[in-house]
Amino acid sequence: MSELSGFPTLKPAIITKVNIGDVQPLGVMHNGSKMTHYGTPSGTIESVPGYEPAFKATVNFGADWLSFDPDGQFGRIDLRGMARTENGSSIDFRYVGVIRMAPEVHKIFDQDPDMATVPFGFATGSHTFVVADPALKDLENSVFVSNGRILVEESGLVVETRQSLVVASTAMN
Repeated sequence: MSELSGFPTLKPAIITKVNIGDVQPLGVMHNGSKMTHYGTPSGTIESVPGYEPAFKATVNFGADWLSFDPDGQFGRIDLRGMARTENGSSIDFRYVGVIRMAPEVHKIFDQDPDMATVPFGFATGSHTFVVADPALKDLENSVFVSNGRILVEESGLVVETRQSLVVASTAMN
């Protein structure tokens, strides 16, 4: 069997943490999915060491329009938010993904007293950015994919994503 080539690689790039605020059930949609609006009023977005352009930003508004498939097996993430960098520039960030609703994940959404932080491996997604600072323009022109998890902390729930830059292959075959 010949070696597979032409596939992209991943480079660790960004860690985002958004705090979950108010929760508003929106009901059943026309396709049978159940939608809930989760406010994400605060958090952080930060590049990892070695990734350029390096930046830190504070989330100042956001929400996830999360829908759950009719069979309850998967959730559909649709998070949108605004953040401000340390130099005052705005970042519009978006995250779409899929979360497998394993029993330990269900405990969090059901607010079960036994709920606990779940590891990476249940949620994957993609991220896009629109930036005000020209120094961060590469964020707009790149593709990012992620693993996500939900942290159960004394102060509440936190959604963490670890995003990698998709690096194109230069193989000829």
